[in-house]
Amino acid sequence: MDLWIVPGAPLPKGRGWVIWCSRKGESSFTPPQVTVRRQTASISFQTEWVLLPKVAGLQRRMGLLTVTLTSPAPPEAAQFHITLSNNNQSQEFHWSTLPYQISPQGVTFLFASCFWQNNDRDGYYRAGLKELQALLNPQFKLLIGDQVYLDWPKNWDLGDDAIELFSKRYRQYWGDAFYREALQTCPNFVTCDDHEYWNDYPEKQVHLPQTWDARNRKKYGRGAEQLYSQYQQCLNPDQSLWYTITIAPVSFFVADTRSEREHCMEKVPSHFMSEEQWTALEAWQASLQGPGVLVLGQPLFQKDGDFRDHSLSNFSEDYARLWRVVERSLSGDNKHQTPHDILILSGDIHTGRYAEAHGPFPDAPYGVPEFIASPAAMIHPGNDKPEAPPEKITIRPNAQGRKSVWRIDPQNHLEIMTIQNNVGLVKMFPGAKVGGTPRVRFELELWRLPSKGIQLDWDEDAPPQGTGGPLKQLFTKELFLR
Repeated sequence: MDLWIVPGAPLPKGRGWVIWCSRKGESSFTPPQVTVRRQTASISFQTEWVLLPKVAGLQRRMGLLTVTLTSPAPPEAAQFHITLSNNNQSQEFHWSTLPYQISPQGVTFLFASCFWQNNDRDGYYRAGLKELQALLNPQFKLLIGDQVYLDWPKNWDLGDDAIELFSKRYRQYWGDAFYREALQTCPNFVTCDDHEYWNDYPEKQVHLPQTWDARNRKKYGRGAEQLYSQYQQCLNPDQSLWYTITIAPVSFFVADTRSEREHCMEKVPSHFMSEEQWTALEAWQASLQGPGVLVLGQPLFQKDGDFRDHSLSNFSEDYARLWRVVERSLSGDNKHQTPHDILILSGDIHTGRYAEAHGPFPDAPYGVPEFIASPAAMIHPGNDKPEAPPEKITIRPNAQGRKSVWRIDPQNHLEIMTIQNNVGLVKMFPGAKVGGTPRVRFELELWRLPSKGIQLDWDEDAPPQGTGGPLKQLFTKELFLR
């Protein structure tokens, strides 16, 4: 199609959608014509069109089309038929509005990370997401890092312009009709991780000479940042790096622990989030009215990394501060004095995994639950075995200024690990009250995606080769969170 289209974040309160549009060339362009229907009825709406700034060397222009329904949808999800027409071509989609409270019919969403398109030229990711959409009708998905691999396979010649280099890689991904169809199955929220830049960004990498000195790291980092803004960040609410989503009584905080990261090998102490983001995260926790869902580009349960790839725990001050946010929520140490559970969703480690950390809060039956979906398509060379969490995590200082010890018993609190291509699915339903406190029932599911043989190439023009393959549910878990 002449016009690439990807749904971004659905608007809050069921008001509509943000739609990303892109056309080849650097000149401005007009938005597509829109029709919206629900069942057989035409729906009235208003639109706003904003062209993103032109970036020299990008070879494409991007624009955001905001479609706002005149009458917002009901609190539960509602599905609409959207037609976008341009130059005698039409593209049709069925998208849900964002539910803004959990009703008996429930809320369903997907999350995924780590998609290496060179291992998915057959479109298996797309086939799996389309089948899940037909089976379970998720209302949105969270794409939580490594939606694109800018640094592998390596094709960085000295002297390459960052924008031209990275734009080629993005065109390989977004220009693939199968990948666009995967993105189009339902609206998208995103955050980034290192491969939106390069492995272990912003640190040096042995295989990338451009990262060996600070001047070049800044140059290539700025180029990757511009491309991330044009293709991904702009999909988010207010085009933000981090943000909240509310589906009462559940609240999400989608964090960005990568783009603001400091060099942990050059500066001590170093940080993985800005103070502005910390302020937003701590305010979010203090205002919880029900369970929280904290979305992280890297796992909370992870051993220290090294020069090859650093973990959140390598940033000792920020890591303890992140745990203190969770501990304050579990203890009820906020203005409401009501304890709230926090579910962690993450990716990055090329392992699908569910584990629980149990510590000084016996009234939290699940402790801190962490659910990881990774990879959507395994990179080569990839894992030869899953990455297990540490069995013990020590926090100094904890929320009370002392020490906390959290344990992950591999026999009782580590329920699945797999390196098969996978996506996570979460359902939320109203739960019964327990001890006078209302709960939300979370159903967690991990689904295996099909895969194929590895293709080592950097050819954005290589043709797709078909679709298909089995989809299998690997894991289910039910949580009742307060």
